Amino acid sequence: MTQARHRASFPVVGTTASIHVNDNVSDGAFNDAVEELQVELERLEQMFSVYRPDSSVSRINTGELNLLDAPKEVLDVMDACTWMEQVSEGAFNIRPPYAPESINPSGFVKGWATERASRLFSDRGLRHWYVGVGGDFVLRGGLDDGTPWNIGITDPRDREMLVGTVTVVDGAVATSGTAERGAHIWHPTKGQVDAEFLSVTVTGPSLTWADAFATTIFVMGAQGLEWLKQFEGYDALVVAN
Repeated sequence: MTQARHRASFPVVGTTASIHVNDNVSDGAFNDAVEELQVELERLEQMFSVYRPDSSVSRINTGELNLLDAPKEVLDVMDACTWMEQVSEGAFNIRPPYAPESINPSGFVKGWATERASRLFSDRGLRHWYVGVGGDFVLRGGLDDGTPWNIGITDPRDREMLVGTVTVVDGAVATSGTAERGAHIWHPTKGQVDAEFLSVTVTGPSLTWADAFATTIFVMGAQGLEWLKQFEGYDALVVAN
């Protein structure tokens, strides 16, 4: 595949952000957009990280901050996670079994934050771009007007290999699994997931929901593939354990 005119990467949320833009813009305009993206992702990480004692989530968990006094972004995420818990009948759950009084929305936030922050590229008038953070991608416009983006799906058994590729013009790709993102996934009652899949990749129009659905299917196993069918426009690719 022909590469995009502009490419950049930087570390964020314990992984790497990758930005590809194929619009005819100056290096300066591209760099400004990348810097704005990095600032926004770091702002959201500061708000939601369970590893930072001064984050809003950590302060809620210690009782220092009342949830109702948290920033609007935290309330929005909590509302979305509550809906996910209901629609998945508890398979998606942000309260870890080892600490049921605390919240850990890591299984939702990365996709949501990536989609939210990446909107700035469209706001700046860019038409052909994608942003990837870890295994999550927001893609717009294809490489050009006649060529979709091709995203490789990493083999969780050998990270140097691919199990397939997906082609996307406008949409999202999210991959969930312990190999991709560590121990951010748990079964709501058992704790450790008896994983039927090594990884779950979901494609669809929104990264926020593709990421949450991928996490849910990983927990649910094979029945999660049937569960996903209720959400129009979303499809899954799984690697069996």
